[in-house]
Amino acid sequence: MGITKKIDNKALVIAINGRFSFDQHNAFRATYKDINRDTNINVTVDLQHADYMDSAALGMLLLLDEHFTKQRINISNCSAYIREVFSIVNFEKKFNIS
Repeated sequence: MGITKKIDNKALVIAINGRFSFDQHNAFRATYKDINRDTNINVTVDLQHADYMDSAALGMLLLLDEHFTKQRINISNCSAYIREVFSIVNFEKKFNIS
């Protein structure tokens, strides 16, 4: 369980492992808070190993989107359950979901 990040000069990948919930708020925010919001960087949240997501996780994704206003956030490797959650809240209008 946990959150990891991989960053290079053009991409930030935030990987979620296990439960994506309020308990991970500080760790999630720490992955991007030091990156200048005006930086032209490709941001991806990888949910391949996420097995649960609550409403706080949805809020954290919205905060990430507010931080990086110049680009659209990618959310990748969603399970059927998480895709359904995103569909219910219309996240496909705000994020690139795959």
